[in-house]
Amino acid sequence: MFLEHCRANSWSLRPCCMVLAYRIAHFCSVWRKKNVLNNIWAAPVLVLYRIITECFFGYEIQAAATIGRRFTIHHGYAVVINKFVVAGDDFTIGNNVELGANVVMIGEITVGNNVTVGAGSVVLDSIPDNALVVGEKARVKVIK
Repeated sequence: MFLEHCRANSWSLRPCCMVLAYRIAHFCSVWRKKNVLNNIWAAPVLVLYRIITECFFGYEIQAAATIGRRFTIHHGYAVVINKFVVAGDDFTIGNNVELGANVVMIGEITVGNNVTVGAGSVVLDSIPDNALVVGEKARVKVIK
């Protein structure tokens, strides 16, 4: 699966490291809930993940977020993905994107640059640049 991510990100070092770090943290996040003893090894890994991603890389993809295969990040700075986000396969995210809580993305979605997706939105279509998107069936409300 990691090779699919690297191919989707054109083998760029930064996005590949970001996706690999997310996958490791997501694994730890899932396993620490299965048994209390798993917190002994998983909690330090998750703390290290937060430090590395937020301080050094400048993005925040929470480990509990569920992201499908071939996740593509074009830039990586100022990316915030909430822990309740569920994104399907072939998900592409642009620069300066913020996804609110409980956002669901279904299908091949491309999120443009400078986009904010409101909490609880269900995104079925790609989102253009400079947009604010909200709603049960997400619609572009404002072009910034």
